[in-house]
Amino acid sequence: MLFVTIVTILLVIIAWFMPKRLTRTEIYIIFFTVSYIEIISDAIFGNIMDLYYFGGGEEISLEVLLIKVIMAPMYGIIFLNYMPERRSHFIIYWLVWVAFSTFYEWLTIVFGYLTYKNWTLWYSALFYLAAIPFFRWHFYFIRKGLCWKEK
Repeated sequence: MLFVTIVTILLVIIAWFMPKRLTRTEIYIIFFTVSYIEIISDAIFGNIMDLYYFGGGEEISLEVLLIKVIMAPMYGIIFLNYMPERRSHFIIYWLVWVAFSTFYEWLTIVFGYLTYKNWTLWYSALFYLAAIPFFRWHFYFIRKGLCWKEK
């Protein structure tokens, strides 16, 4: 747990101090959307389908829940903040983030935060391959679809 707690604190610091290309409204929407998707995905894959669990035990603790609702949105905000506009540049960015996300997930296994039961790192890599373009689409949907302008 110490490893992911330190990573989460670093992510919050990075997200707080990075030069923002996102509006406060976009950050707010992204934060809650990613938290929601993270919790629902883990509830389905981890709890219902019993494919993996977090925090060294099969019961979800408050500490694990707090990490989950903060860490994933911080990665999402940082990812979208620096995401290139051009599709050709995005493809490279996408593949780098898939590799990084898969590597980071492997680290969480090594440090004992995540334990697989009937899941593999390859499934996660495929999930990231699909999820990242979804977040790109979602971001542009938010940016183009907002009916208010932030000042």
